[in-house]
Amino acid sequence: MPALSTVFLVIALALAVVIGPQTRPWTWGSALLALGISVAAALPEFWKRTRLTADFGALAFGTLVAGWFAWRAWNSPVAELGEADLMLLAGGVGSFISIRAIEGNASAERILLWGIALLLAANVVVIGKQVIDPSFTPVFRSRAAEFPSGFYAHYNEAANYLIASSLIVGAAALFGRHGTSTRIIWGLIAAGGLAAVYFTRSRGGILGGAIGSGVFAVLSLVIGQRRKARWFAPALIAIPLIGLGIGGFLIMGWQGSQELRQPGVGMAGMMDNNSRLFLLGIALSCIGLHPLAGGGSRSFSWESFGFFETKLQGDVITHLPEQVHNELIQAATDYGLIGAGLLIGLFVALVVAAVVRILFSETPGERDSSDVWRLGGLAALAGMFVQSCFSFVFHLFPGIVLLGICLGVIARPPAKRGRLPQVVGSKILLSVAAIASVILLVPLGWKGAQVTRVLWSSYFSKVPITSDESRTDALTDAIHLWPQSTFFMERAEIFQASATEVGFNESTDRAIRDYEQAERLHPYDPGPAINRANSLSQLQRDPEAEAAYARAIQLQGGMEPAFRARFSLANHLLRKGLRQYNAEDPSASLASMESAAQQMEESVREMHWLIPDMYDSRLAIHESLGAAREASGDYQGALQTYDFATTLQNGSRAHFRAGMVLGKMADVLWKSRHPSEALGYFIEAKRRIGMTGEIPGDITPSQRLEYLAYLDKTIAYLKGAKVEPIPFPVRVK
Repeated sequence: MPALSTVFLVIALALAVVIGPQTRPWTWGSALLALGISVAAALPEFWKRTRLTADFGALAFGTLVAGWFAWRAWNSPVAELGEADLMLLAGGVGSFISIRAIEGNASAERILLWGIALLLAANVVVIGKQVIDPSFTPVFRSRAAEFPSGFYAHYNEAANYLIASSLIVGAAALFGRHGTSTRIIWGLIAAGGLAAVYFTRSRGGILGGAIGSGVFAVLSLVIGQRRKARWFAPALIAIPLIGLGIGGFLIMGWQGSQELRQPGVGMAGMMDNNSRLFLLGIALSCIGLHPLAGGGSRSFSWESFGFFETKLQGDVITHLPEQVHNELIQAATDYGLIGAGLLIGLFVALVVAAVVRILFSETPGERDSSDVWRLGGLAALAGMFVQSCFSFVFHLFPGIVLLGICLGVIARPPAKRGRLPQVVGSKILLSVAAIASVILLVPLGWKGAQVTRVLWSSYFSKVPITSDESRTDALTDAIHLWPQSTFFMERAEIFQASATEVGFNESTDRAIRDYEQAERLHPYDPGPAINRANSLSQLQRDPEAEAAYARAIQLQGGMEPAFRARFSLANHLLRKGLRQYNAEDPSASLASMESAAQQMEESVREMHWLIPDMYDSRLAIHESLGAAREASGDYQGALQTYDFATTLQNGSRAHFRAGMVLGKMADVLWKSRHPSEALGYFIEAKRRIGMTGEIPGDITPSQRLEYLAYLDKTIAYLKGAKVEPIPFPVRVK
C-alpha cells in the first residue's frame, strides 16, 4: 500500500504542475482526485505497522492548526473562496498524510524520489526551450509572463517549485542509500533545477534559492561531521567558497533580473520598488478590522479596497490586489492573528524538532533515510518560505502539495518505541485527518476534473473554440457542474458583447441575470455590480442602474482606477440627461448633467492619471452641462463650465461654445441698453471663436462662418455708432 500511495502522490504532483499551476481552483481537480486516492491508500498503513512510534503532541498541534483554518474557511463570507482554501488545506494535509505512510519504506521512497526527479527534469528541459524560444508553452496556449516558467504559467511559482524539488532531490543525491549512477543522475538534475531558478528571473525565487541552498550546505556539514564523512574536512575548508558561490548566485541573479525589467537601473531600481510594502501596509490595516479571527478566506481581496489612496499607492492601485504577496501576512489577514500564530508555532516546532534530530544520531539503520528527508525537507521549506514572503506560492496547488511533503518529511518521528496510548492517539489523529481529506479531495476533485474537461478548449487548448455559442455552452455546462461567480461573469460578458439590434434587450436581460448570480456568489466584488449597472443603463432602467452604481462605488472603495464605477456612473448620467432634455423645461436634464459632472470630477480626483478613453467623456459631460445651464438661462454658469472645458484634453472646441454664450450675454446687455458692455462681450465672443481649433460636431463650417459674420457686423455697427467698449468681463444682471 505505501507504494500505491506513493505512485498516486507522484501523479498528483505531476498533474498539479502540468495542469493546475494557477489560481483557478477547478483546474486542480485531477490532482485532487489522484491525491485522494493516495491518501485513501495510505490510511490502512497506519494500523498495519508493528513498529510503535509516537509523535502525538506534534500531530495534535497540527490537527489544531488545520482545524482552525478549516473552520474559518467553512465560515468565510464568500463560500467559493472558502471552498478554494479548503481544497488547498486538504491538499497540504493529504500530502502530509501520504508522506507519513510512505516514510521508512525503501521502495516507496525510491518511487517518490524518482517521480520528483523526473518531473523536475522535465521542467528544466521546458525552461531550456523557453530560454531559446520565450513563446514556447508545453501544454497551454499562452503564459502569463515573458520569463521562462516551465510548465507553470508564471515564473514566480515555477521558481518556488524548482527550489523545493531540487533541494529534495539534491539531499537524496548526497546522502541517499542508492547506487552511484542513480545519485549522479539525481545530483545533475538537482543542479539543473537550481540553475533554472536563475533563468526564471524571479527575484524572490533567486533569494529563496540562495537561502535554501545555504540551509542545505550548513545542514549537510552537520550531517557529514556526525557521520565522519571523508569529505567533511575539505568541505569545512571550502565554506568561504560555498558562501561566495551562493552570494554570487544571489547578486548576479538579482542584477540580471532587474536589468531585463529596467535596463540600466540595476539593483537600486529593485530596492526602490515599494509596491509590496504598500500591499503589506494595507494588509495590516485589514488585520486591524478583525485582528483575532480574520476576515475569512481571501478577505484581503476585497477589504483592501477601502484602504487604497491614489496619492500614496500610485500605479499599484490599477492592479487588483487579490493576494498580499506575503503568505504569513495573508494568513493573518484572512485567518487572524490566531491563525498566523498557530501556523508559525507549528512551523517552528517542526523545524526545531527536525534540526535536533539531525544533530543527534538515531539508530544506524534509520539515519540514512531520515537524514535525506529531513535535510531536503528543511532546505526546501526554507527556500519556499523565503519566497512566500514575496509571492503567494502556497495559494497554488503544486506549492501546497510540496509544502505538505516538506512538513511530512521533517515531522518524521524518531524510531524509538512510544507509549501505547500515545501511539494509538497518533493513529487516530492520522486516520481522522486522512478521512477528512478524502471527503474533501474526492468530490471536489471530481467536480474540478469535469469542469476542466468542459472548459479546456475555451481556456487552454492551443486550438481554442472561438464562437460565442460554443463558449456560452461550455460555461453553461460548467455552471451546472460547479457554479462559480467567474463563470456567470464570463457568460454575461459574452451575452453583453454579442447583443445585436434585433435581440439587444433579450441578450442584455440574460447578461443582467448572470451578473446578479455572480453578485450573489461573491457579494463583495464590484465587477458584477458595475457590469450590471452598465447593462441596466443600456436598457434605460435608470433607477435600478443608479442603485447598482451606488453599490459598486461603495464596494470599490479607493479602487476607482481599477473599477471606474464613478466614471461609469458619470457616463450613465450624461446619457440620461441627454434623453431628458426638453427645451421648455430643461431642469431635469440640468440636474442629471450636474450630477454627471460631479461624478466625473470625483472619478478624476481618485485617479492618479487619466486613461485616454476618459478624455472625450469628460469633455462631453462638461460641454453638455454648459449647454444645459445655457438652456436654463444661466449664462454665467454656462460660461464658467465652457471655460473649464477648454482646459481639458482636446477641449479647444469649447471655445466656440463659450463664444456663442458670450454672444447671447452680449445680446442681453444690448437689449437692456448697455451698449458699451455689450460691445466688450461681442469682441470677446469673436476672440474666443477665433481660438477654436476643431469645431463641435453639431456645428458646420458654414454655421461658424455665418456666426462670425454676424459678430463682425454687430461689432462694426456699434463701433460706427461711436460706442466705446468696456473690456470683458462685465457681470450680466
